Amino acid sequence: MAGKIRVLIVDDVQESRENVERLLRFEPNIEIAGSAARGQDAIELTISKRPDIVLMDVNMPDMDGIVATRAIMSQSPSTGVIMMSVLNEPDVLRRSMLAGAREFLVKPFSLDELLSSIQNVHVSTPRHTIQHGPALEPTGSAQPPNGVSTRSSGRARVITVASVKGGVGKTTLATNLAVALQQECDLRVAIIDGNISFGDVGLMMNVSDSKTILDAVPYLRQIDQELMSNITAVHASGVTLLLAPPSPQEAEVVTPDLVRGSLTAMKSMFDVIIIDSRASFDDMTIGLFDESDVILLVVTMDMTAIKGARQFIEVTELLGYPGDRVRLVLNRVNGYSGIPAEEIGESLRRPIWARVPDEPGPVQRSINEGVPLVGSSTDSKAASEIRRIAHEIAAEYDPEKQVATPEFRQPRSGLVKRLKVALRSD
Repeated sequence: MAGKIRVLIVDDVQESRENVERLLRFEPNIEIAGSAARGQDAIELTISKRPDIVLMDVNMPDMDGIVATRAIMSQSPSTGVIMMSVLNEPDVLRRSMLAGAREFLVKPFSLDELLSSIQNVHVSTPRHTIQHGPALEPTGSAQPPNGVSTRSSGRARVITVASVKGGVGKTTLATNLAVALQQECDLRVAIIDGNISFGDVGLMMNVSDSKTILDAVPYLRQIDQELMSNITAVHASGVTLLLAPPSPQEAEVVTPDLVRGSLTAMKSMFDVIIIDSRASFDDMTIGLFDESDVILLVVTMDMTAIKGARQFIEVTELLGYPGDRVRLVLNRVNGYSGIPAEEIGESLRRPIWARVPDEPGPVQRSINEGVPLVGSSTDSKAASEIRRIAHEIAAEYDPEKQVATPEFRQPRSGLVKRLKVALRSD
């Protein structure tokens, strides 16, 4: 970590500001960039002094910390905000996440808690950009390549495939479901690789196109259908792919705002958008969950996956998602795990919405060859179940009945981790 971490302290109570400054005064890698007693002052000081971290109190007389944080994020997205409050309530946590805060400290807090939050936020906040040559002009009259329609009627149904544990077959399900919806159900389908740092959608579908969401970085404020048509690839099945960057280092510049703009533009171009999300709770992933009509939670028949699924469901309940948004998909169903499928549903207190049979041979060949199972195996039971899932989703699609999902928010991973800790302590 090069240089000192510059911290701005914002609290309307002078004694509280002085206490925080006293805690940090003798830390060799931290510099106090200033302090403010009002939200508006915090915004102005952030713009003028460019601190790395803002310690923001929630309750202030002129402008509360949540409103001030939202303004700071819009003008200085490279600043990490840590919210401070005497209220340890899920609603305050959620509102703080949506405003853009990355961590939440409950008063009174210890020096260790404060330093841990500052260091975590400083490390996780991107502060540099990678220069890329423009992939195309974002405006103009050129016809979109790839054969992608830019129809303006209707709105795509957004289906996010999720898990808390890696290796459960999430990407396999997402890619095969997209192909089944396109080919079996006569719908225009796109798949977005939401695992921005380590996405495998291109590999699974044997698409090595050099175009990725990274090409949209220079056009953050000009994202439209034409741009998305130019930076997406089209699979042989007809499914359109918005791929992840080729390396984790380049992925650092892909922000939630960029994903929001891309998804918003694509909603009026397709009937269904499948999102293969990252197997974790981070700001990008929670933002995609917020945008989803349905979340398919993939679970396998082992205790670690079941435990993760239980925590996932509890956190989504705390975040206020309606119960029918999250649907359980039991993957790799077999008779040798020792855990009956019915008991898994009872443990999670949710019905199992779909059961995909375990077929390691055909599935592994499909992955290695880059050919989706639903397009290459007519006698596969797993492929048959994925086709059934596709038809059920297609039956629910009605562009006249689609309503806009809530505006994309920027929840932050540190807060979600604290929610999970709270859950474990209940």
